[in-house]
Formats: sequence, C-alpha cells, structure tokens
Amino acid sequence: MKLSLTTALYRLGRNLAVAAGLGMVFPYPVHGQLVASPVSPPQSRSSDRAKKSFSQSATEAAKRLARFPGSLRRNQKKSPDAQSSEPSTSPAQFSENTPADPRKVALQAVVKAAIPADRHYRETLADAIATCYWRNKFKPLWRGKPLPDRIFRALSVQMARHAIPGTRILNPDSIQSALRDSPVDRKDLARTISIGDAGAQVRFGAVSSDQIWPDWDSGDTPGSDDRSAAGFALDLFRGSKSRPFSLVRVMDDLAPKSWIYRELQKGYEKSKASMLRYSGLPNIPDPASYGVARAGQSYPYAPALAAHLIDKGYLKLPAQQIAALSSLTPELTKALIAFQTDYGLEADGIMGSSSWRILNTNAVDLFRANTINLHRARLIPGNLGNRYVIINLPSAELFAFEKKDQLAFHMRVVHGKASDKDHRTPIFRDVMQEIVFGPYWNVPKSIAMKEIIPKVLEEPDYLSRNNYEIVDSFSSSGAKVFDQSPETLNQVAEGTLFLRQTPGSDNALGHVKFLLPNQFNVYLHDTPSKRYFVRSQRDQSHGCIRLAEPKKMALWTLGSQGWDQAKITQAMEAKKRTGHRVENGLNVYITYFTLFPRPQGNGLYVLAPARDVYGLDPVDTRTLAAVIPWEESGGQ
Repeated sequence: MKLSLTTALYRLGRNLAVAAGLGMVFPYPVHGQLVASPVSPPQSRSSDRAKKSFSQSATEAAKRLARFPGSLRRNQKKSPDAQSSEPSTSPAQFSENTPADPRKVALQAVVKAAIPADRHYRETLADAIATCYWRNKFKPLWRGKPLPDRIFRALSVQMARHAIPGTRILNPDSIQSALRDSPVDRKDLARTISIGDAGAQVRFGAVSSDQIWPDWDSGDTPGSDDRSAAGFALDLFRGSKSRPFSLVRVMDDLAPKSWIYRELQKGYEKSKASMLRYSGLPNIPDPASYGVARAGQSYPYAPALAAHLIDKGYLKLPAQQIAALSSLTPELTKALIAFQTDYGLEADGIMGSSSWRILNTNAVDLFRANTINLHRARLIPGNLGNRYVIINLPSAELFAFEKKDQLAFHMRVVHGKASDKDHRTPIFRDVMQEIVFGPYWNVPKSIAMKEIIPKVLEEPDYLSRNNYEIVDSFSSSGAKVFDQSPETLNQVAEGTLFLRQTPGSDNALGHVKFLLPNQFNVYLHDTPSKRYFVRSQRDQSHGCIRLAEPKKMALWTLGSQGWDQAKITQAMEAKKRTGHRVENGLNVYITYFTLFPRPQGNGLYVLAPARDVYGLDPVDTRTLAAVIPWEESGGQ
C-alpha cells in the first residue's frame, strides 16, 4: 500500500516520539491539513541510546522536510496549534487558544512561587510570564539582549521614574538560586520575573484598585482592560522582541498608557527635581487674611505675584519693573487672567484665595500631590474610548473628548456634599445609555423624610406649589397619583407611596438628565439652581452631577444621531418626558485627582492643583505607605 508523503512523515515522527519517551502533541494529516494528535510516552524511560537515536532521526527528518514541496510546509504553519514568536495585534488574540500545555501550567506554578505573597497581582503576573514563554516556544526571552550586568540597579532607576522605590525590586540572582524544576532556562526566567515584577508594580500599583477607588471596577467598566494578564503578557513579550532593544523601552511599554498618567509622570520627575533646588520665589500672603486685590488697586505684594507669574510663564518683565510694582497693573492683571483660565479658576483678574492657593503651592507640596495622584492614575485605562467624558471631583469640572483624546469642551459641575458622607459622589466609571428630556424627579426616601415632609408640615401647600405628586410607583406612564392627606403622607414616610416632581422649569433635575445605570443611582442632569456654578467650592448636591451647560452636553452627545440645536431646545422646553437612547453608549469616568493635567488643546496640559474636597489625600497616602517616601497623619 502506498502512503502519502504527509502520512509517512506523520508515522515517522510519531514513532520517533514514542521511542524517545516524549509526551507531546504531533501534527496528524486530515484532508491535507495537519491537526493535533497526542502522543503518550511508554511506561518506562527510554535509554540514552534511544534518545540519541531520536535526536539523530529527528534531525534527518527535518532535513528531508526542507526538501519537500512548499505546500506541506505551508500546511504546517497553518496548524491551529502552531506557536508563533510574533505577538498578535491585541491581548485577546495574543492569549487566545492557549492550550493546557503541562509545561505552561508547571511554569506558571514555578513563577508564582517565586513572587512574594504580598504582591496583589501575583496570579496575573505568573499567568502573563507563562504565556510569554509559551508564545516563545519556551525558549529564553532575553538571550542576546544587551541587558545590563547589574540589572537590579538599572531597574531601580527605571522604577524611580514611576514613583516606586528601588527597595521593592526582586533581585534576579536571588530568584535564580531559589528556582527549582524550571521548564525554561533558570537565569532567563529569573530576569523575566525581576523585570515583570518591576513592570507590574508600575502598571498595577503597590496596592489593588479597590484600596484606592473601591467602586472603580464594579458594574460596567468601560475602557481598555490594561490590567489583565493578556494585556501585560503582550507588552512584556513585545518589549523582549523590540529592536533596538532597550530596558527603558521595556519599562515604558509596561507602564500605564493613559494621557493622564503620562502627564503626571512627566510632572513627577520635574517636581522631584524642583525640590532639590531653591526657587527663590517670595511668599504671597493669604488674601483671606490680608485682603483680595483687584485690577488697578494698590497691592503691596504685586512684586511677589509678578515673580510667581513669571516663573509659570505668564508674564515677562525686567527685574527693575518687578521691584517697582505697587498695584495690580493692566499687564499684571492680564497675566493673572491667563493663569486663572488655564487652571480652571474664575477668570476675573482678582487675586483671591483660589489663585493664591495654586500660585503659592511650594515644591514639596507639589511633589506630594504629584506622587499621590500618579499612583491613582494607574487605574485609568489607556484607551478611554472614541468619545468619552471625565468628571474630576476635586476640580468640579467635566471634560468631553473626541477621538484620540482631543478635548471637545469643558464645563463646571456641582457634585455631592463633602460635609455629608452619604451625599458624597462615588468614584466610578460607567456607560451613558439614555438622555431623558422633561424628566420626573423621583425623590429618594431619605430626602422625602428629612427635607420635604418637614416642609409640608410647616407649609401644607408646599407639594402643589412645587409640582410634587404622591404616587404608587416611579413609572413614567403607569403611576397612580394620590391626593395629599395625612394618611398618604404617612404612607410616603413608610415607603409604600412615593414623591415625584413633574417636568418643568422648577424640576430639581432641570430640563434634561443623562442616565448611566449604576448601583449608586448617580446621573448627570440640568438644574434650576445655577448660582453654585460661580463658586470655587462646588460640592452642593445629594450625590448626582449637575451640569453648568446641559444643552451643550446634550447636543454633543446626540449630534451624531441627527440632533441639532433647535431640536435639543424644543425637547428641553416641551415639559413632556421623552427618552432617547445614546447609540453605542458614551463612556463616563468620575475620577478623583487633586493634581489634574487640564487639557488646553493642541496636546498641551497644565498640571492644576485642586481642592482635596473629600479629604482622600492623607487616606490614600497611608494606604500607599509601602511606596510613599513620607509619613502621613490626619485625614478621614
């Protein structure tokens, strides 16, 4: 019987594998394609002679295969189990179809044992490293790479750039001596674990995300999953294959990729350097104690103000003119307004407490703020979406972005009160799915009990005067309305009936609300109370986000769905509830940065200090004590 060339090769290879005592997967020909066929080793171990014979035969078979027609070799490359040293285009593709290879499983266990138990990313890193070696056919990752002899010191320098102390580096020499039964080269694996652990600390942080922002990974989690094992494995593998090779590039590839992290990381290195040199800038007294200064008014601290504005690049004046200043001149006022605009302050040209707080921030305070917020920024996805919104609570601002992180617009917001922990806006991310014009305000039971019913007891017409209804449900179409009476008010207090406010200009939600379904019942909305937007401290809501320019937000969100200014205005003024789906959703990120890179357009950013409104800086500093170079006291 004649055998095809493919079948003959299969039988030859299978017999050789069995003779050598190898447990392996061997390609078997089916309809011209090669599929996986497991080969079980014999019960007894093969002799050295048999192994040598197998090696010689396998070499000869490889030589023969090289002479065979290209169609067979192409079929081999197309095998679904074929391993490629080239990374796929996405983390999912890079890690998909990973077989239950016993060597990969064994390697994962070895790596996990070598990583300290206090590393919260231990499982993720072990999985990532094992995947890299599997993709590399269990060959060394770093062979032939110009790694420095003292890799420990080189990693220390790189980690310091990302606010991680060098004392947390795993020494590859110590790792290598402790490795046992490694299925790959021990020296190479030790280096991989050391580099991988350093990169994991930079990307994942010293503590898990729920210790910084507890609700960040709950519910919907829009944005790229950069903290997955697959994503980390892909970047580590790419780094090992990069040409020209550079350890700096490897660490940069493993670092978080968001523009927020990038700008804070730049600022961190600058702020660290500025602490080491004396700026010589004079102190500006607090306007709360010495009075504010307005344009044209006499101001004895005008030279000090000018020096700070010159240092930040907003003013150019010769030293003689600086010393001669005695008032807020037009030139000084213009520079102050430009500074206020860039930093999100009221651009009024008044030297008040808000401007003073930022201008008078010293190098040490700036370094502390930069360090804390750099650690927070590790949680931000590298890819935030094609269009997305960031709401930063400390600065009480909303930023809307187009493709490639281009700023579309920004506006002021009002968020949850700091004075009441139950009313604080949570830090989380979700997807906006619907816009409702002419919304009802469904009054939470706590607000009904604490705020509205007491007013009704004092003013019996309070509900009718402010367009409230007593209903049996919050259904927008099927709710039954009840007359006000002592009995129905008692039922509201008991929670069997409810209060809601009908659509209209006096509605607490204004003319429009933006829904991103979440466990906190937090959403964005219009408001009839506009006075709070001019304040520097804008924590005034019960937890939801009030928008200074809701019409602009609605037009930007629905513009691609055929809505224009006139249609938005008509829907807002209709006093009738209508809901409209946001096609493809809109990613919304509610963040907490007390030093935030405010985008200025054209790729420019200003690192703007913001009020620690919820007192989280000292709390997070204590949480991050293992990597923070100072001790913290106080906080909440």
